[in-house]
Amino acid sequence: MRSTRLPGKVLADICGQPMLAHVITRVLRAKLVNEVLVVTSDEATDKSVFDFCANRKVACFRGSESDVLDRFYQAVKTSPPDAIVRITADCPLIDAKIIDKVIDAYVEGHADYASNTLKPGCPDGLDIEVFSFSSLQVAWREAAKASEREHVTPYIRGSGKFRVLGVESGLCGAASGERWTVDEPEDLEFVRAVYEAFAGRTDFDACAVLDLLNRQPQIRQRQGKAMMNEGYYKSLYEQAVAGAAPPRPIGQSQIWFARSQKVIPGCAQTFSKGFTQHIQGVSPIFLKRGKGCRVWDVDGNEYIDYIQGLLPNILGYANDEVNAAAAAQYAEGHSFSLPHPIEVELAERLTRLIPCAEMVRFGKNGSDATSGAVRAARAFTGRDRVACCGYHGWQDWFIGSTTRNKGVPGAVCALTHSFPYNDLAGLEKTLSKHAGEFAAVIMEPVNFVEPAAGYLEGVKELAKRHGALLIFDEICTGFRFGLGGAQKRYGVTPDLACFGKAMGNGFPVACVLGRADVMREFEEIFFSFTLGGEVASLAAAMKVIDLLEKTDALADMQFNGRCLQDGFNALAGRAGLTDRFACVGQPVWSLLKFRESGGKDGLLERSLFQQETVKRGVLVMTTHNMSATHDRTSIEQTLDIYAAVFKTLAGWLSDPDPARFLEGPMIQPIFRVR
Repeated sequence: MRSTRLPGKVLADICGQPMLAHVITRVLRAKLVNEVLVVTSDEATDKSVFDFCANRKVACFRGSESDVLDRFYQAVKTSPPDAIVRITADCPLIDAKIIDKVIDAYVEGHADYASNTLKPGCPDGLDIEVFSFSSLQVAWREAAKASEREHVTPYIRGSGKFRVLGVESGLCGAASGERWTVDEPEDLEFVRAVYEAFAGRTDFDACAVLDLLNRQPQIRQRQGKAMMNEGYYKSLYEQAVAGAAPPRPIGQSQIWFARSQKVIPGCAQTFSKGFTQHIQGVSPIFLKRGKGCRVWDVDGNEYIDYIQGLLPNILGYANDEVNAAAAAQYAEGHSFSLPHPIEVELAERLTRLIPCAEMVRFGKNGSDATSGAVRAARAFTGRDRVACCGYHGWQDWFIGSTTRNKGVPGAVCALTHSFPYNDLAGLEKTLSKHAGEFAAVIMEPVNFVEPAAGYLEGVKELAKRHGALLIFDEICTGFRFGLGGAQKRYGVTPDLACFGKAMGNGFPVACVLGRADVMREFEEIFFSFTLGGEVASLAAAMKVIDLLEKTDALADMQFNGRCLQDGFNALAGRAGLTDRFACVGQPVWSLLKFRESGGKDGLLERSLFQQETVKRGVLVMTTHNMSATHDRTSIEQTLDIYAAVFKTLAGWLSDPDPARFLEGPMIQPIFRVR
């Protein structure tokens, strides 16, 4: 009854009945539930809950207000049930059929814990957890964190000691961010509107609610806007301990660093993997192995990795099935003297998946693909100039337009013109300045900012009007935004497109694909290299597509990425740092924005953040590059770390000289392209 945001909510009236009465009635419809027990606190304000239960002849137990885990354990320890089904009392739209479904999965899967909250497609407010008494007992005995005691199940889910099972709710058409729980006044009014639409009946299920919301969207618009799991994020922040984390041993990294300085310019093969992008003396410089979402450095330190090799590991490091597919091909040879049938098979598959694809040519990295597309566009149009928006690789035609243009002839630099995103007038101005001279407009269709309504359509129309080809650089968005890429998501088909990174889950493969008449230019232009048809990587790409098609990997990435994004922003808010730190963009590939107090890019803020996260076991730069292996456990561990980091930075950034807390040189940007 002492809910902070909506006091008294559990007994609030909904069509003539207290909310708790509706919850109990709906739970009792579950065929596999044979007893209902209301577990409330022993505070005086909750006597009304006890009295309500007594009047309704419903069993009720009262226990500790602050230690909810103890309250649950004490409630059932004298007569332990086979399984405990936990439903929170602020879920008056709970569905009995889904309760039975989760219980069934728990039993059939021989799980210690099962829940529909671990999978996408569950509206907030249909939360069901099923767990064994033995797992509750272990958690009661061992859970030490305040968040684990307050929220009952985090230790069971995240300790690694129990078999945890995610169960799909099976609700087709559930909108992202559906909010059916009651935390705030707006939530209560939404639920009342739903019950009123059913004339006070309680026998409707979740599918009927979805149908109602689709028929009467004005009811959906009344849903509250509170963040899912906000109470949990609050608990994480409150229990976090501020202060610099102790350093990790990185002696072996330093030894390898010293050796690399003698033989490798820059000590890395990619600028973004170099030592200048991390806090020297604190961060590892060399990694030795990776599995799933985790990596281990040469000193044996373990990290949850949100860099994922700069985005390619969509299924996580060392996916067994992808590796096996590549290994099987390696066993038969992988660089042949003539083409291999798998080149045709993969090309055919891509033409079925990607809207613009009529023909395909393969390369090894993103720069191959974008440069090949630009060369084909120049050959097709007979023009030289290129308009670009975003990052498109290391080769002369693009990199000459950036601050990293040393070594690129001025004549080459002059042929590439950048234009701003979401600004059709800016593109029109660029194209008109050299009318009739542009071969192509190449752009990332989306990165961390959504395209404005009609923007991509407008770009396509402008390119066509000026006689230029439209090229979508989908090296980053390809597969991650769906197997058809961003072009399928937004319904705008370019002339050519470039895919890479996620195609091979770390194996080197990329491609240019598009209109057949343009792609025929590859029969004449020089796009040819010894390892272009290396077939082990093509076999890996085939398996990646298999797994993305037959599993929920993409949906899971979206769901867990949203939890991470929401948690980051909620914790920054708790620390009073929303003006300095924000996580924006798509959940599968979100951007961390670091700002000074005046709003400029904050290299100090970024440096301090990376310093303290890496010492606590999270490897991150400026993006959350989600993989299918970033599960609920790794997300909760990350947010626990972020809570401590934000609480620490809240103090440091209010210091007159926050730079004094740096334990190494400040991170330096490579260049700015977004």
